[in-house]
Amino acid sequence: MSKLGQASLIAMALGCAAAVNPAPAHARDSGSEDVRRLIERLNRLEADNRALRDRVKGLETTTRRRRGRRQEESDKPSSETARAGVGRAPHSASLPPVFIGFRNGLFVESEDKAYSFKIGGRLLIDGGGSSMPLTGLSGNVGFNQAWLQIEGRAAHIWEYKFAYEFAQTSSVGGAAGIRDAYLVLKHPALTLPFTTEPVAIEVGNQWEPMGLERATAKTTIDFLERSLATDAFGAARHIGASALAHGRNWTFKAGVFSTSPEDKSLSPSATTPVPSWVSPSAGWVATGGSQYFDISARATYAPILEADRMIHLGASGRYHQPNGATASSDDRVMALGSNTFMESNTLRTNLLGTPDLSCGGVSFGGLPAVSGNCVRDVIGYGAEFMAAYGPLSVQAEYLGAHYDRRADRLAMARAAGNYAPGGTSLDFNGYYVYGMWYLTGESRAATYSVSNIAGPATFGPIQIKHPLSAGGWGAWALGARYSALDLNNGPYQGSTFANLIALAPNPAARAAIANSSVNGGREEDVTVGLNWYPDDGVRIMANWTRVTRLVAPWNRPYLAGAHPSTFLVRTQIAW
Repeated sequence: MSKLGQASLIAMALGCAAAVNPAPAHARDSGSEDVRRLIERLNRLEADNRALRDRVKGLETTTRRRRGRRQEESDKPSSETARAGVGRAPHSASLPPVFIGFRNGLFVESEDKAYSFKIGGRLLIDGGGSSMPLTGLSGNVGFNQAWLQIEGRAAHIWEYKFAYEFAQTSSVGGAAGIRDAYLVLKHPALTLPFTTEPVAIEVGNQWEPMGLERATAKTTIDFLERSLATDAFGAARHIGASALAHGRNWTFKAGVFSTSPEDKSLSPSATTPVPSWVSPSAGWVATGGSQYFDISARATYAPILEADRMIHLGASGRYHQPNGATASSDDRVMALGSNTFMESNTLRTNLLGTPDLSCGGVSFGGLPAVSGNCVRDVIGYGAEFMAAYGPLSVQAEYLGAHYDRRADRLAMARAAGNYAPGGTSLDFNGYYVYGMWYLTGESRAATYSVSNIAGPATFGPIQIKHPLSAGGWGAWALGARYSALDLNNGPYQGSTFANLIALAPNPAARAAIANSSVNGGREEDVTVGLNWYPDDGVRIMANWTRVTRLVAPWNRPYLAGAHPSTFLVRTQIAW
């Protein structure tokens, strides 16, 4: 029995004793000493009884107040779960309390935040057309992305995410498959004196740290598609291990990576032959296959970081070792520009692309499409800038790649009649700059995050001031972007290159001209966009893009001087 219960019983017993044993009047008047003592004793007991009753009432009042405060605190979600629209589920003493929310997905979190689980996803439905389809579609409607994911936390120190893409027409990779799939360790022992959180160790399929626009999620970039330069030089998701450290206004992420599930093939075939110039004594032999690997890093710093204004600076670097990879297993690097679709990926309008820079893929002498292992390594680089002042923001990036190639392998490839254009040193580059204006007063600065493991120092969903569901008109934004990509290297380009090959007097002269220059083409685009954010998780986008300059690539001279335009609309739902 509780102390309160015991006290109540004692008080009741004393009260009953006082009621059934009153002191008779004649005993008080008789002056009997025994009666007088009995009366005094009863008076003391009555006084003790009143004191006990007062104490019991005080204890009961205090207990009720404490219970009320605990209930009020338990009914209040934490600041993090309050932002997510999460409430507390009823619980009993035998079950640990959890928070459950249904805003932007199903979210479950333990009271101590040690465990969490979220089911989310996205649908990106695009439709539109082109004024000059050229290599793409004149019109198309379909799913740009159809995506499901699970993510969460375990035992305070572990985080995880798994995402699967169902849309066969996905703009990245062109096929369904695994996207994010990683495990993260954030142990207190990994906290450094200059970091605000423990260093995060991430293992699995993840974005390589390369560029601001590439690291920003597709659901929060400001245009339907990333720019030409980002598509060409920004690394895709790869399997590897990385580490992220950050402070209040800076980040540094670096890692080692290899193959990507989004490559055309995961690795070179073990039965793929190499040409005789690689192994002259053996003739055509099997390579056994050898995957490429990357070492990538990105550092950022925000000298100004406030709720409605900021400046962001960043730099990226990437070392790529192709090994025995060809364009079939490493298409984004060995066939640069092959995944660049005029910033209108749903229409699949690809206007650029280099030959296979590994000395394979195309042969004048009828040799098979194999690698001569011409590329020693590739150095990628990038610089990024973003500034926001209230509803206005400007963002820009410069990206490029330097290819170091083996002269002896190039000479052997050409002597055998293989198409191996360019010299031992190749350089390609691109850039973009754009501005955004939120007509309804929102600011991109408020969405900046340095702690997002998938994309640190990037921007999340806009914080809508007046949602449609609350009687407002949502958030509206206007944007304009200029982007350029140059995949040409060498003395002859564009129509000059095509004319010289056509006028060559013999096959030897034709091959010499063809091998003198890499002609992946050059493109410059202008895009104007209008975005509407009616409520959290919903966005309607419209983009008009026009090619203002196009220098044709080596294998499509008929594209020279074309100025196609595209118009696309997207309905986006993310939860």
